[in-house]
Amino acid sequence: MNNCDLEKFAISGGKLEPPFQPDLTSYKSTVASNVVKINLNLLTADSGASYNILGGDGSRVITLKEGINTICVEVTAEDGTIKKYVLEVTKLSANCASLQGLKLSDDIQLLPLFVSNVYEYSCTVPYYLTNISIQASISDSQMKVTVNGTDALKPVSLCTGDTLIEVQVFSPDGTKSQVYQVLVTRLQLPCFISFTNVSDQMEYECPVSLTAFYRPVSVRGSDPRHTFSAPYIDLLTRRSKVDPLDETLLGENWRLPEYELDMKMSRATVHCCYAYRGCSSILKLSELGLHVKDCTCKPSSALDTKDITESKWYKEHVASVQKTDHRVKHVIQERNWEKKLQQVFGETSADKLCTQAEEQINLYRQKLPKPGDVYSYEEQLLPLDALHQAAIVYASAIKLKPKDANLHFKLGLVLEEHYYAAEIHGLKKKREEMEELSSAKAMGKQEEILAICKLHGFPGHPNLQQQLKALDLEFHQLKDQGQSGKADYIQTLFAWKSKQAGKTGAVSLDEESPMAQALLKYLDALFLNPDNWQYNFHVGRLKLLQGENKEALTYLQTSLALRPASPVTRVYTGLALMEQEDDSAERTNEALIYLQQGLDHLLNELFILSESSIVLKAENSFSIMNVQLLKGFLKISTILRKLSVKPTNFNLTAVQTLHMITDWSAKALCQCLQKGDIAQEIEWILLKASFNLLEILVQEDSYKEDWISKRCQALSALIRLTSIPACKELLNMQEKVCQLGVFASPCNSNALYLLGLAQLAQYDNNSQSENALCALQDAKLSFNACISLENMPTKGPVKQEITNQKWWQDWKAAEDEKAQKKSKEFEEMRAATQGTIRGKGTALAPARGSPTAATPRSTVPSMRGSNITRARNPTRVVSTATTRGRGTTGTLAETKNGIQSSSTSAETPAAPETEVKSVTAKDSSSYPVHINRVSYVHRLGLARALSRTNETIADACHLYEEVIVMAPEVHDAYIELADLLIKTDAVAAVDVYSKYPQKPIQDQSFDDAYITGEIVRLLIKHERYDDPRLATNMIAYGKVMGIGCLEKYMTILEEKFKTNILKTVYAGIHGKPMNDPELQNFFRFKCWI
Repeated sequence: MNNCDLEKFAISGGKLEPPFQPDLTSYKSTVASNVVKINLNLLTADSGASYNILGGDGSRVITLKEGINTICVEVTAEDGTIKKYVLEVTKLSANCASLQGLKLSDDIQLLPLFVSNVYEYSCTVPYYLTNISIQASISDSQMKVTVNGTDALKPVSLCTGDTLIEVQVFSPDGTKSQVYQVLVTRLQLPCFISFTNVSDQMEYECPVSLTAFYRPVSVRGSDPRHTFSAPYIDLLTRRSKVDPLDETLLGENWRLPEYELDMKMSRATVHCCYAYRGCSSILKLSELGLHVKDCTCKPSSALDTKDITESKWYKEHVASVQKTDHRVKHVIQERNWEKKLQQVFGETSADKLCTQAEEQINLYRQKLPKPGDVYSYEEQLLPLDALHQAAIVYASAIKLKPKDANLHFKLGLVLEEHYYAAEIHGLKKKREEMEELSSAKAMGKQEEILAICKLHGFPGHPNLQQQLKALDLEFHQLKDQGQSGKADYIQTLFAWKSKQAGKTGAVSLDEESPMAQALLKYLDALFLNPDNWQYNFHVGRLKLLQGENKEALTYLQTSLALRPASPVTRVYTGLALMEQEDDSAERTNEALIYLQQGLDHLLNELFILSESSIVLKAENSFSIMNVQLLKGFLKISTILRKLSVKPTNFNLTAVQTLHMITDWSAKALCQCLQKGDIAQEIEWILLKASFNLLEILVQEDSYKEDWISKRCQALSALIRLTSIPACKELLNMQEKVCQLGVFASPCNSNALYLLGLAQLAQYDNNSQSENALCALQDAKLSFNACISLENMPTKGPVKQEITNQKWWQDWKAAEDEKAQKKSKEFEEMRAATQGTIRGKGTALAPARGSPTAATPRSTVPSMRGSNITRARNPTRVVSTATTRGRGTTGTLAETKNGIQSSSTSAETPAAPETEVKSVTAKDSSSYPVHINRVSYVHRLGLARALSRTNETIADACHLYEEVIVMAPEVHDAYIELADLLIKTDAVAAVDVYSKYPQKPIQDQSFDDAYITGEIVRLLIKHERYDDPRLATNMIAYGKVMGIGCLEKYMTILEEKFKTNILKTVYAGIHGKPMNDPELQNFFRFKCWI
């Protein structure tokens, strides 16, 4: 009687949301734009009930309008009970263009989550994924969807880095469309990319990692275009907002993603990264990741134990006894720093404490900052507090179970992680580090050191080296006597003195340092369980890090004997072998075997695991963040370069090894958020590996001047932007790199500019040295040369400013000497050949004009950067004496001595090919010849060089003025010119600063504020209180830096009764008119009115 429910409620051309249920009374539905009418299909649950469609004519056929149509169905039961069902039908507009949903294949997550009115998305996919499918949902069947302009159902091929996918939806009437962008990023391949085509290798080479670009980005406006891999350009511009290659300021929106370049590069053919192991596959770069995943030449993760158990050292030291005979000379003791950690009270279960520690370690891992994250100081403390809490819990557990070796080991891992947290992630508490020793305490330690020196034959006042030597002798003597406690104290003295001498490595031996504490806990664990391979390994690893190479080898070999199939133990044993004083061929061969296996394993690990899968870095000794590994691999390349024959047990060449090191060190730098010791060590590895590759490229007997020039420019930029403090080794490397760049391209103005910077840096490093004035003079010549070459081609004859420089003349003399030596060798060989022909008369004559098989090939790099190429006609040659300086123009002359014309008897061997050159208008490079552009940086460099001597300061000022006209936004020109003028005319310096085009206050940077601050400082200092520029610049400076920065100046103005200026400044900073009531009250309080 009172049943007023509907049993059925449906519409034609649409579905109800939510699905119909009798007790639900509100529904929605969406229909296509071409639906004009809908039919209601209604049925009451009680045959005695009735329904009525409210509105309109009451018909079940409803005519729809565009937009929302509300339909109300009123159901009346037999007893008069009424229930209303409401349906909102949305008819889509014919000109609506939007997606209802967007999904990717393989359940790949979009960021952010899809919303129809958000049009840009991104996602990250594995490196081996080669294509992806887009599933676009539309609300109107009349809409059309395309993906990159083609069928939406077709999978999209992915580039190696970034792939920009455009999903375009068209409205039903075709009048409107909307584009949704999805940026798909494949994870970076962890290996060096070797292209099958040399020109591809050069074109697609990132200037930082020296391997294929990853997500290439160009600097907008650069010419020629400066392109980098995205992670590395972000790294280089993190601190300095200039183009790394030419130091021009970066404008707004300077980043230009090179999607087309990525696409083109992905289609290029490459070798498999396991080609050195015999894989002959050649495939597209985009397919390399998928191929490597299942490559049959991939090294096995299981190593043959016979390599160890059948080795000579194993049989001598291990196989003869049941257990290892290595005894740990160490005493477990509860140290003061360990007592401070034991802060957990009331808990009696060590297992529960371990569970708490693991929870804290997981929290630490989750809260670690990632590259690009900006954390507040409080946020940085979260992971550090979690890590410290883990150390507290483990130390408290050790107090409950002091004989549990694993607890000591776990605490060691956590303590070592403190070091990495500080050095890699920059996580430090403000007052965390120990302050320097007081003078009294320092004096006491020094007296102890002097007493030890006297015991070891260094009486009186020994120098730092002798003091360190004495401490080292004392340390080993105490170790041999079993006095570990005293030996540990000597370690702290050695660390303290090493710090004074500037000789500490990446870690400190001071007992207060996390690394030293970690080593002590590893030793505690090893003492309790000497047959554990892990404990031996970690003790040996840290001993090797501290330079105790002989002792480290003992621990590592013990670890390897206990776990002969362990790749990580093998590679560290190899590293220790290379550091021994006995560098015999047998030991080197053994080290190379272990290190080859380590390289293979590391490459496998990088393909399989990500860095984030490891909880603590100390647990992951196979990591590109591990400086020990990278240094060891760099040493391999040095050994391989020295060997005349490639070792049979080492598959990689020196070049391949160096490329791997360069790639891995560049990736590692991107993960270093803190520019500390570890970052600087990795930077050194990157620089040295890149420099070695540059040297090898220069020595190749081929014309690659464009490639050499490109690498020189890139390496010079890396050296300039490094966080390594300036030192002689770094400056020498920079100068050498720039010289090689000029050798390769002597008419490239940017190469000459970089050389001038390097020469000027040499002068500034030690302006009192005997070579300083020569370096300064050469710098002036280099800058002058690059200015004179502006608007001229980058190929041509060498400028006289270069040939007049001492380093060029020295190189030229060395080249001439080599040429004369080779000419003499050739003459001797020719005479011997003629004697053989006369004596036997059976020698076959070589082809006319070509070298015989016996002709020696020159290892000296040929002349680059000029219009000199190999001669087709050997009758006209350029004299060696005039052409060994790359691009130097010489006099053409008929050859009379040493090289004969084509009419000479064919029995005489031809001249060495690299000595035969002729002048031609055609350049040897396949790359186009660029025009040197006009740049203010060339004049800025010359101005700096001229400013170093009093005689040329006037010329420097003129050049600074020229720079200001050319680039008015460059702060350095104003600051450096003003510094020169301040000495003689401070007002003139103010005039210079006043020329700077100041931006609106809200857009000013600290650099802008520096200029306004200098104007204020100079005007106040010279009592120019009535200068109209004073108040204006005080306001600008105060608004950017805060009114507190003006306090001392305002005090001076008050003392001089300059109240009008004070009122103007105060009102201007606060943005209020002078007659503001609050300001008037303040002025009265200050007695300014």
